[in-house]
Amino acid sequence: MSAGRHAAPSPRHTAVRVLFALALVFGTLALVLPAGSGPAGAAEGITASVTARRVFVDADGTETVQSTHDVRLHVSQNTDLRGRQEIRVTWEGATPTGAVVADPNSSEGRNQEYPFVLLQCRGVDAASVPKGQARLTPETCWTQTSPERYVAAASSTPAWRFDAYADAADRGPVVGEPADLPDACAKLAQPTTARWLPFRAAGGTTYYGGPDPDAGCTPTAPESDSAERGGVPSNTTYGITGPDGKGVADFAVWTKAENASLGCSATVACALVAVPIVGVSCDAFGTKLPARQPQTTKAGVPLSATQLATADATCRRTGSYAPGEPATSRSSDQAVRGNLWWSASNWRNRISVPLSFAPTAEVCPADSDQTPVELMGSVTLNELTASWRPTFCTTPSLFSFTHVQQSESLARSLLERGEITGAFSSAPQDGGYQRPVVQAPIAFGGFAIAFSIDGTDKQRKERLRLNARLVAKLLSASYPATSFVRSGHAGLTGNPYNLTVDPEFQALNPGIPESTTLESAAALQVFSANSDLVWALTRWIDADPEARAWLDGTPDPWGMKVNPAYRGIDLPVESWPLLDEYVAPQWYIDQNACYRNSPTPYLQLVANPLSGLAAVSLNLQFANSAVATVCRYDGFDHTTLPLRTEGRQAVGHRFVIGLVSLSAARRYNLRTADLQTTSSVAPGATFANADGRTFAAADTAGLKAAVPLLAPDAEAGTWVLDYRGLTGAGAQAYPGALPVYAVLPTSGIDAATAGKLARFLCYAGGAGQRPGQANGSLPAGYLPVTDADGFTSERTYLANAVVAVRGQHGAVPRVDAAAATSPSLTKACDFSKAAVPAPKPTAQPVAPAGAPGAAPPAAAPDAAPAVAAPTGTPVVEAQTTLTAGEQSALGRVGMPTLVLLAALSAVAGGVLRWLDVLRAGLAAVWTARPRRSR
Repeated sequence: MSAGRHAAPSPRHTAVRVLFALALVFGTLALVLPAGSGPAGAAEGITASVTARRVFVDADGTETVQSTHDVRLHVSQNTDLRGRQEIRVTWEGATPTGAVVADPNSSEGRNQEYPFVLLQCRGVDAASVPKGQARLTPETCWTQTSPERYVAAASSTPAWRFDAYADAADRGPVVGEPADLPDACAKLAQPTTARWLPFRAAGGTTYYGGPDPDAGCTPTAPESDSAERGGVPSNTTYGITGPDGKGVADFAVWTKAENASLGCSATVACALVAVPIVGVSCDAFGTKLPARQPQTTKAGVPLSATQLATADATCRRTGSYAPGEPATSRSSDQAVRGNLWWSASNWRNRISVPLSFAPTAEVCPADSDQTPVELMGSVTLNELTASWRPTFCTTPSLFSFTHVQQSESLARSLLERGEITGAFSSAPQDGGYQRPVVQAPIAFGGFAIAFSIDGTDKQRKERLRLNARLVAKLLSASYPATSFVRSGHAGLTGNPYNLTVDPEFQALNPGIPESTTLESAAALQVFSANSDLVWALTRWIDADPEARAWLDGTPDPWGMKVNPAYRGIDLPVESWPLLDEYVAPQWYIDQNACYRNSPTPYLQLVANPLSGLAAVSLNLQFANSAVATVCRYDGFDHTTLPLRTEGRQAVGHRFVIGLVSLSAARRYNLRTADLQTTSSVAPGATFANADGRTFAAADTAGLKAAVPLLAPDAEAGTWVLDYRGLTGAGAQAYPGALPVYAVLPTSGIDAATAGKLARFLCYAGGAGQRPGQANGSLPAGYLPVTDADGFTSERTYLANAVVAVRGQHGAVPRVDAAAATSPSLTKACDFSKAAVPAPKPTAQPVAPAGAPGAAPPAAAPDAAPAVAAPTGTPVVEAQTTLTAGEQSALGRVGMPTLVLLAALSAVAGGVLRWLDVLRAGLAAVWTARPRRSR
């Protein structure tokens, strides 16, 4: 053996090996980074910009740039959107807004000077439009009222007629008027000039709107509301830009479920369009018009020199209001108003952000020969099942299921009787289940107290603190709401009118205006159906010493007492009862014709429980008061005159508060209150601030801190939040945390259905716990049920539940089963083969027939083959596949960087490896080169 074989490698050879190794490492990382760098569908938003200019053209054709603005826009999320979801839109570099109105979503916002207009439009804003899609134009953009699409003037020289960038046809005296104008329009006053902007609906119908739709002139889309007094409020936003050029708005995106005329969906392209109003670019003298095409009056007479001078002056106006100045009776300058968002001068400066909507369950085949599995219950799971269902029905290894949102108690009863296949539930079944079932933990969400409240600065409050006693006061009709109730109701004399004037509330929430006439602040908006959300809320109230003592009759430190109708109420409850019976005095009955038709107990009208969680969420999103004490003739039936709700509150004067789910709060961008966990304040002592009290937020940290408080209840077969743990480290635990269980039978169902239910549990324990916006992911508002977040025992139960559901032997897993004696979830979810041994003894057997709590007789042996936890190497059913947008910024930037590093490492390694050969070759070339004579 030669000595060379044992010689140490040279430094250069070592460097070569290192560089080639680095190339391999970087290349491998580049391949795996996109799949592992962040949760699927993580919203990072999108940023876009435009340079918005306004120019003035003189009579001799000279152009002058009047203003230039570099506008930058950021949208928090534009992919995997869902109906009525709110996205955050911020901008900078825009012209400051003047003539500011209270509500930028009202049609009055169109009269602001230099608003930042946000619209949702159908179509693709590009030169080339894909087949089947519309081209985005002002005619496909949604506005809710006719005045936003129709302008008229008594003169021949309104600013919009002299737009330097408008086509000649769009500079006439009357533009866009329908050819077959109805007779009703002819009866109206005829303006000198008019501009119609029709709306082209998704179905092909054109709605012209016009001067007076209520008079039957021309129809508007069904979702329009010319009086702005009903339905879902407009999402068109005349955003307010501050003196610093910056602004922010929460924009609610719509699918065809909310606005069929607009028609946006996963297959119909739409966009968010931002139009920074900079003012009309003026060409009053027509220098940009084709030769010999002067602008004329409605009668066809060319405009005079005087009229053109007036037009030039009108068009060049730059605003009569200072930045930030509120609107008054003084008129704003038309040339810079928001109602000209469609003008060529403004439209050319638009920024379009495509909106991509997540497919809904409509993608599920309607003609499938397999009946979807029906699961019932839990409004807490609304956002989760909306995300999962499209994935389930379009994945070959899964199946279609429906989620019927009914009260959990009804779902538990129907499951007990064998009338449904499965239930979603959070509360234990009273008396336990009489048939063998698993209660498998699949989600961890909760309730939230959402609010839309304005502070003394007329801006929306971002933070609110509530303790259980304040919530009990709102629920128990203990605020009299009005002076006649306070003076006439013996049990409420001396109580504060509403929450805003309660010293306890003010101590915890300084800076909120006080008002004795705000009835919406006298009650918590809740829904009337039974729900485990209400059960969880009232468990928290019942466990709080201050709240419980107050409900039992002890006045608060300022002397406020509980309404006698609720004194000593037994909690928890699944539906809040309306117990107060006080009817308004006779003078009020005589005065209020609507109330006279139906003299309901007054405070029940103030509470006015809604039909469901969706109604409460809608009211909180748009600041709608649910108080039903308004008597207003609706123009249809003067004989019944029903009482109506107060409806939407004016911006700057909002105060609505209600019970929603955490996931709904996140979807609709609702602000949620921090809830009190502990107090060291002496009972009966008044206080002026929040000192000595701890509050937890309804966020991921609050949910995670609540996990250790989940106590196993062997008798109930579930985990419940133990409020006694809200001390020490538990003080940061959010009291509204609530687990949700899939309650599924372990006997009596056929093998095919049992297999589907087991797969549902497996998905819930795997891919379904990956946070993200894309379908199939875990939406915001839920904490992943994973080992990393502290759910080890729950996941052990979940694996045993899969085995029990597959086996259909009537086994009931134990909540305290040891992980060492239980199958892993991976093994339990191996569907590559069906094993037949009986389930392992980690499952708790059902009581013998005839014994208390015994299950009904099991199905015949051939009803479902026995299946136990599989053994051996599990088979992966589907590989992870990345789809568009499902990688983080690191994945987008880091992957190219790693590829480049891998290439450079490989090249450098190659150079070093063949350095000697390269040197020799270069030397030979140098020697052989021709030499110049000297």
